[in-house]
Amino acid sequence: MGADWQTFRFLIEKFGLDKGRLISRLPKKWESKVIQAAKDSGVSAIKLTSMVERLKNTSRLRVADFGREYQPDQTWIENAVREHADRPFRAIICAGEDRPCGEALGADDCSDDHALFLAPISKDIPRTADAIADALAFLAMTAREIDLIDPFFDLRAAGSDYVSPLASLLARLSVLQASCKVIRVHFRTHDSRPPEDIFLRDLPRQSDGIIPAGFSLQFIEWSEIQGGEDFHDRFLLTDAGGLMLGAGFSADGANETVAFTLLDDAHAQTIRSRFADEAHVYEKVGSTVQIDSEGNASII
Repeated sequence: MGADWQTFRFLIEKFGLDKGRLISRLPKKWESKVIQAAKDSGVSAIKLTSMVERLKNTSRLRVADFGREYQPDQTWIENAVREHADRPFRAIICAGEDRPCGEALGADDCSDDHALFLAPISKDIPRTADAIADALAFLAMTAREIDLIDPFFDLRAAGSDYVSPLASLLARLSVLQASCKVIRVHFRTHDSRPPEDIFLRDLPRQSDGIIPAGFSLQFIEWSEIQGGEDFHDRFLLTDAGGLMLGAGFSADGANETVAFTLLDDAHAQTIRSRFADEAHVYEKVGSTVQIDSEGNASII
């Protein structure tokens, strides 16, 4: 990655949540290793400054820590191959002619023409809890903030199942030791929805057993403003990117699918800003209701 400016510039643009590819942080100080390699290879001071800025400003969109182990007494490629045997990467990009495994690629192989590098940004996902959670987990894993937006989201055991996908996603984030511990759920108000006091009373029972230790959920109700923006589309949005869930977050059976489409990061942040506390695209109804893993529900 740091061998020369052209290689760096070519590869760095290939990665990002909106491109469907992430660089696994191996080792922990991966960016520092890239810069040191660039210095060692004689990259000019001007280009080196540009590399530092690119890594500083965009690493959160391109690089993710999945808790992989790095042994300093081994080379990078030895570490990568060892980790690959335990938890396979999609591909390992490495220099030189030798390919230590079938999933190893050279920089010249990094194009959509190569099956191991191809990363579709949209896909049909079976509408089961596990399939939905699996498709959301890596995006959510990289985030510091998570907003789940579905106008029809409902924890009540009637109609569509929104509880099971949420429980499955939270379980995966707990196993992956995700840094983000709060998921904000945004939904649209409706005459059939219970008033805030009833929602607060019933929430511990409705969410019982689905929130891992250390995590919490926040629920925020919105109404449309007459003549304003429609609240219909469904998203999972984070500070590092987002995706659109065509038919929504509910698990309605393996015989159905839901289209997941990755969003350009700037577009994702624009949509996410509609649901900020200070935004006026929609009107907030009541207060934010929070519940933690102990079943403590409160108004915040």
